[in-house]
Amino acid sequence: MGVKEWFPSFFMQLVTMPTRGRPQQAAFRVSPKMTKLEVKEYLLKVYGVPVKKVMTQNFLGKRKRIQGSRSIISYKRPDFKKAIVTLDLEKMSQTDSSKGQQR
Repeated sequence: MGVKEWFPSFFMQLVTMPTRGRPQQAAFRVSPKMTKLEVKEYLLKVYGVPVKKVMTQNFLGKRKRIQGSRSIISYKRPDFKKAIVTLDLEKMSQTDSSKGQQR
């Protein structure tokens, strides 16, 4: 048997913060099914970024209406979740310094 590989089936998109956030915070648009623990593990295992705290917000998709010549067409954009992640800068600096010492 070979080694089992874990491939994520969720998406994460980096978005801008609506207000001026702290330098150690980043905002991501994630799948509504994704939990806080999955966000933390995703960033740690895929990118090697240590995370201190994860806060999430659920958003409903906006409803839109388009008036045609004979009818009104309405549709809804998909729901999404926003995750605000606080990075652990102390652990990041420790891993960066340990990588420099190994070379």
